[in-house]
Amino acid sequence: MRFYFLLLSTLLFQYSFSQDYSLTSIPKELLDNADAVVRLDKMDVVVEALDKMTITSKRVVTVLNENGDEHVHAFAFYEKNDKVSDLEAIVYNASGEEIKKIKKRDFLDQSAISGGTLYSDSRVLVMRYTPSQYPYTIEFSKVYTTPNTAFAPNWSFLDDYRVGTERSEFSFTVENGIPFRHKEVNFGDYGIAAKEMNNGISYKAKNLVPMEREPLSPSFRNLVPQVKIAMNEFHLEGVNGRATTWQELGKWMNDELLAGRDELSEATITHVKNLVKDISDPLEKTRIVYDYVQENTRYISVQLGIGGWMPISASDVDRVKYGDCKGLTNYTKALLKAVGVESYYTVVHAGRQIRHLDKDFPSIQGNHVFLNVPLENDEIWLECTSQTTPVNHLGTFTDNRNVLKITPQGGEMVRTKRNPDEENYQLTKADVQVGNQRNVTGHVQIFSRGSQYDQKYWRTTNTRSEQEEFYKSYWSYVQDLQLGEVAYQNNEDKIEFLETVDFKADNYLSSAGDKLLFAPNISNRNLGVPDRVRNRKMPLIISRGYLDEDEFTIRLPEGYVVETLILPIEEDTKFGSYAVSVEPKEPGVLVYKRRLLIKSGEYPKEDYKLYRDFRKKVAGYDNAKIVLSKKKS
Repeated sequence: MRFYFLLLSTLLFQYSFSQDYSLTSIPKELLDNADAVVRLDKMDVVVEALDKMTITSKRVVTVLNENGDEHVHAFAFYEKNDKVSDLEAIVYNASGEEIKKIKKRDFLDQSAISGGTLYSDSRVLVMRYTPSQYPYTIEFSKVYTTPNTAFAPNWSFLDDYRVGTERSEFSFTVENGIPFRHKEVNFGDYGIAAKEMNNGISYKAKNLVPMEREPLSPSFRNLVPQVKIAMNEFHLEGVNGRATTWQELGKWMNDELLAGRDELSEATITHVKNLVKDISDPLEKTRIVYDYVQENTRYISVQLGIGGWMPISASDVDRVKYGDCKGLTNYTKALLKAVGVESYYTVVHAGRQIRHLDKDFPSIQGNHVFLNVPLENDEIWLECTSQTTPVNHLGTFTDNRNVLKITPQGGEMVRTKRNPDEENYQLTKADVQVGNQRNVTGHVQIFSRGSQYDQKYWRTTNTRSEQEEFYKSYWSYVQDLQLGEVAYQNNEDKIEFLETVDFKADNYLSSAGDKLLFAPNISNRNLGVPDRVRNRKMPLIISRGYLDEDEFTIRLPEGYVVETLILPIEEDTKFGSYAVSVEPKEPGVLVYKRRLLIKSGEYPKEDYKLYRDFRKKVAGYDNAKIVLSKKKS
């Protein structure tokens, strides 16, 4: 009897110890610089058949402050053929005592897509809980079963910046003997224990300290340890597939997702052929067809079809005049085919932060599609979701990254173009009249191309209030700014944008006795200085460089002369260069010239301070003032 009592006591002790979610049980190194700590993140994936995958997961997160709320991740996505079971969340206080239990019936069941989506099969069960105090802990568990094995889950051992991980466990098992591939990324010195079995793999990690976000550093996903998984044979909403290379995957996508979805009515084919009648140049044909798509369709998300990956048919887009990126890209492709121009549906990881498809690990990747049009000596790109983006303008959304071009012969990994730093160009010219009441009036023209065009061309539709808001922010250092006439010219053929702005400002100058202090850089100050970082750990990344050139003609107020000019300055560094000068042009007139080049690149962490010092100097030079004094009688 005593033996059973001791055994029971031991088991109860082990259970209570394993469930210790008190704040005091967290290792101190995981709390430093943390908004949340993942106490346990455990996932077991079992592929039971080509069309059945079960994922059992348990996640325990201690939230230390309101910034940590977003890391709870107490939700479950599902599609119409999926099943979510054993869904439960338990809330604990700082002492590790249970204060609330949330069952599946208490979760909010809602569409997984935003209000801009017309149709969607995707839904999500979301835990409803508003914390009354911090810290608190959520223990969340679920079992998810799906027939879709094309999207084997990847695993990351760290969630985000300022989030530590106490325990992380992941296993992937295939019961039916189908081969799979896996890739370990950024394991480094994290001490991750890996185990390979005949039918699977497993990983364990513990006590991974939080990472602090640093300015101008690599993407988080490029830093943290993770495991990528892909099935060599898979199932996706009733369609089987096999792929171990990008060529095979592209072939499957072409044959199963795209084939037969480019048919158009005879009336539409006749109409689009008439649009390009007597035109033989494929580039000009492409422009006309692209303009037609932009003028006659609109973007709206549609998440139907094979896992949201199959486009709605070209004939349906033609009929309803809307579609998502897949539908509009496929529709444009069909129209180009009708006029004899070949083009290719292309998959990309889109976003301002450059993210490549992993060329060494073929699998279903990406979040967007657009269109590739090969020409005799070049290739151009079409962003078919936009009603304003010009032909062959990638911008920061899809530039300089590996993408998958889908051809009838299969997939081809290619890289989108990168603008040289000098082509991300802005030229600002201004004619400024300085008044003797500390006021200024000005006429400014700003010419932009490359990524600087990308930041501006869409402003052609801005309202007057939006113009006011933008320029008062852009020229925030100009007090009492009052806008006059504003005009935009968008040259889509050359991909160039011109802003023309008239303005005036009272109290722009400051006074010191009978002298006036005037900052000649009135229209393009670069005042952003990266934050100071002590003991930086990450390399410096400048993803896109740019070149700014400025020339301002400054007319001095009647009765004043220059007492002190700004001396010419030149700075030349590995990160870029800066030059500025102010010179008399004629009596009462000055010419201000400035040139700032920022170079893209990856630099060692030790260079961050040097780069910050350079930007501090630029900000100081851009704020420099000249002294005006009254003419002596």
